[in-house]
Amino acid sequence: MPDAVTFLWYGAAAAGVAESARKVLVNRGVGYTLSRHLLTAGIASMALSMAAGNPMTLDWADHLTGLHNVAIVAHHLLAMLAMVFTAAFLHTLGQLRLPMPGVVTIFLICATAMVTLYVLAGAHTSWFASPKNPALPSQLYSAIYLGYMVGWLALLLLGLTVVAMGEVAAVRGGVALAQLGIAVSLVGLCWRFGGALRLLADPDHLSRGSHFGVFTDAAGLLLFVLGSLFAAATRSVFDRRDRRRTARQDAAIERLWRRARILLASRRRPPLTQAQQLVEIEDALLIVDQMIGSATRCTIRQGLRKLTLVYGMDIEPMATAVEIEIAIATLVAQLSHPSRKRTRDGADDAEDGEAWWPETEHLRVDDGTRLAYLAAVGEALSDRRVQRLAKKMGPTQSVAGSRR
Repeated sequence: MPDAVTFLWYGAAAAGVAESARKVLVNRGVGYTLSRHLLTAGIASMALSMAAGNPMTLDWADHLTGLHNVAIVAHHLLAMLAMVFTAAFLHTLGQLRLPMPGVVTIFLICATAMVTLYVLAGAHTSWFASPKNPALPSQLYSAIYLGYMVGWLALLLLGLTVVAMGEVAAVRGGVALAQLGIAVSLVGLCWRFGGALRLLADPDHLSRGSHFGVFTDAAGLLLFVLGSLFAAATRSVFDRRDRRRTARQDAAIERLWRRARILLASRRRPPLTQAQQLVEIEDALLIVDQMIGSATRCTIRQGLRKLTLVYGMDIEPMATAVEIEIAIATLVAQLSHPSRKRTRDGADDAEDGEAWWPETEHLRVDDGTRLAYLAAVGEALSDRRVQRLAKKMGPTQSVAGSRR
């Protein structure tokens, strides 16, 4: 009859396999980076290791092969392989200075030494790699395995701390839960590692607390999987939110470009990428700067000032939208009356039509803050307050004044 430890180990193994399968499907669909594939492989290897090290699996493997402890070796080698994937995960994140050939070399040396000790002294010995077998080869095998695991899990714990610093608070909660799982496993491994070293020094010492280490292995993996699930679910929510926000921002910039391109009527416009649209938007804003004087700018901001006082709104994008609308209205008025010379707030009449257009610059617009600002301007173009203020301050009054 399976006991609680058996259920716990198989449960941890099943959870790890399910989580790695989920990550494989998600990574393939979204195209996540190599680091996530490596973490997925590490979780899968650790889950298979738990399945191999389960007490029922040990009995079944011994009966099937006629050898003692063969599943223990598979259990340990799979766990060590998981640490290789973990090291590769840390290496892709820049948290491991040791090159991967060195990582693989350490794994091969330790694995070769452990397999050699097993073949020489463990294949026909009961309780090999257990505190119940204080023989030198058994405890030397345990010391190699446990020292290897303690070292890599400690590095993984530190690496995840650095990774969590770059995440949002909700995702950091999932990473913290995964770190707790690693810490639980690390405590159990350190306990067993200390016992193995004690038995190497004193084979007659009576080791205690072996069940504690068995429990922490499974509990640690379960907590790690739960943390991974929580972090992945939270990140998925934030990713969807960011995609919706990016789509709204792109639509607003597209709207702003279609409106501002009126100021660049002399250009031929084939289908443009967003980067090219941003360049034209910046060029159009340079023209707006030429057409809108400081007095008009002050008047616009005074007209929008109550929005800041009452609602605490950022009026700068709305003010820019008003300036664009006034500049477009002025341009349309000038083109409707070619004989009329263009005037500007406080500026002399232009000598000819060509001099009316300022020199524009091609600017790179790759700053996130600037993109968000331009998107806000595009959103503000459809605001009724912007339309009313632009109509009020448009060229109707200035044109009438110029006729007088």
